[in-house]
Amino acid sequence: MTLNVLDLFLGAALAGLSWTCSIVHYPLLADLHRGHASPEHFQRHVKRIFPLVGPLMAAELMVVAWVCWSAPSVVAFASLALVISIWAITAIFAAPVHQRLVEDQASSRDVIVLLRSHHGRTAAWTIRCALLIMGGAL
Repeated sequence: MTLNVLDLFLGAALAGLSWTCSIVHYPLLADLHRGHASPEHFQRHVKRIFPLVGPLMAAELMVVAWVCWSAPSVVAFASLALVISIWAITAIFAAPVHQRLVEDQASSRDVIVLLRSHHGRTAAWTIRCALLIMGGAL
């Protein structure tokens, strides 16, 4: 039971953070990019967001993997698939665009890719939370 609560806590924390970034933070980054902000703006973003998101995502992956190993279920494996998809979206789309923003080499198309990929991650975290809540109620 405690492991499931931790799993839900991590998923909900990341979903909430992701929604906040979707509504507030990433639109501001897009505005900064259109306004030709200096790379320092984007470097500060990366430096400030990683210590929050990195450990939460790593903990989430470890906990959901442990849940799959210790109490395998359809919900657990679906949840793991969502977490893996979030990591893949981050690695393939979001991280490279963040790096180009920091290096002042991002195009407007890159910013669109960043926003769309972030919406995909937000959707995955939201679905994961719903799965965990519904799975706990079943």
